[in-house]
Amino acid sequence: MQKFCKMTMMTSMVMVGMMVSGLSAYAISVQSSIPKANQTLQAGNQEIMVKYDHDFNQFRSRLLLVGETGEPILIPATVSLDHTEVKTTYPLKAGKYQLQWQIWTWKGEESSGSIPFKVVGTAAAPVGDHSAANLSPAPATNGQSGNANAKQAPSN
Repeated sequence: MQKFCKMTMMTSMVMVGMMVSGLSAYAISVQSSIPKANQTLQAGNQEIMVKYDHDFNQFRSRLLLVGETGEPILIPATVSLDHTEVKTTYPLKAGKYQLQWQIWTWKGEESSGSIPFKVVGTAAAPVGDHSAANLSPAPATNGQSGNANAKQAPSN
């Protein structure tokens, strides 16, 4: 009888563990996007937006633009206040692209995917080259953040 009780108790604990782990796993998916998968856009400055069905940790997540060369470009973007949307405008030339996203929840769970699209036509030269955009802040000086090359006001 004692063995039966132990087996029943162990089986119950395993089942509860499986249920709890199944409840905590949550895959974030794309609710909507601009461009949509397999959409064709005109060359030039285009809006890029990805809206997810769940809030995400913006500090661990990323959105990459990958062109025909396969070279990923980290694109600067704005995250919505509710942490469910990433939005930017980017100058696109003719070619095939993919938006590759990797999203982390605040609980540390990861989801990823890609959105293929095509750009046709020619565009006027972009005002600024975003391909070398640096998303990290300038190095800090004297314990302060900001531009390391900026001159400090003399202290009294």
